[in-house]
Amino acid sequence: MNIQFILAVTDFSTAAEHGLERAALIAASHRARLRIIYGAEVPNLGLSDPSARLRQRGRQLARRHGITVEAIEHTPHMLDDVVRLARGANLLVMDPRRHRALHTFWRGTTLDQLLRRVQCPMLIVKNAPSGRYQRMLVAVDFTLESGNLVRYASGLEADSALELFHALDARCSTGRPQDMAPEDAMAYYRKLGRQDAQGRPLRFSESLDTRRNRVSSITGRSAPAREIAVQQCFAAADLVIVGEKRNATLVDFLFGSMARQLIPLASSDVLVFPHAYQAPSGAIAKERIRTVLNGVRLT
Repeated sequence: MNIQFILAVTDFSTAAEHGLERAALIAASHRARLRIIYGAEVPNLGLSDPSARLRQRGRQLARRHGITVEAIEHTPHMLDDVVRLARGANLLVMDPRRHRALHTFWRGTTLDQLLRRVQCPMLIVKNAPSGRYQRMLVAVDFTLESGNLVRYASGLEADSALELFHALDARCSTGRPQDMAPEDAMAYYRKLGRQDAQGRPLRFSESLDTRRNRVSSITGRSAPAREIAVQQCFAAADLVIVGEKRNATLVDFLFGSMARQLIPLASSDVLVFPHAYQAPSGAIAKERIRTVLNGVRLT
């Protein structure tokens, strides 16, 4: 996996600053270019010049991490700007935005809307970074999409331990035996992941293995999210990676997605990987960036 462009959103709150620091750490690890954009859900009357502060923050991150940082001039259309810029990015990093505007209440929070509209992986940072991720928990379900998920996770942090977790869901049938032995499951995902996970600590577990955590059955839509959150705590994972299938707005509003349910439950950061994601090549990504930046000034 080759991460070349990372987009991070900040409103200079403490939570958003954690996101900037995490984005910079990943950019340094992958020698990627980091673009930062100011986006506030509610106008900050105490901030006289957000563009100047964004430029200053970009210079600080560039010096501290030895990376290239571009500050992007903000506009009143934060959501649309982020969606456009994310088309050329390999990763969008932000804090868990929970604001829900009254006039767009039916669309959900800022985070809900971006999860539906953004096509690249999204990293929701909930904790202050203390270094690179040490242990990642990847939620899998014996599908081809899970193979892409494992591949992405394998390349995100090369030195971290990787645990694959299958939360059994009685509502879904994948065509795979639910009692597949752990060693067979690991071989299956190694094959799907093209051996990217070979040579690193890799552990496979299932939700039935977490009965010690008093979660023993799947009874509703949110149960898989609870299973994953319990395993995340037990495994002391500092990042959970989960796939996401984009749903229609009405379906999403009424029922919510598993990823949306997991974000407030997990105590770790959460990376949401769209099932339909295809990483743009370097040339395509640069062309997309030039296109989407038309009318958005770099500072």
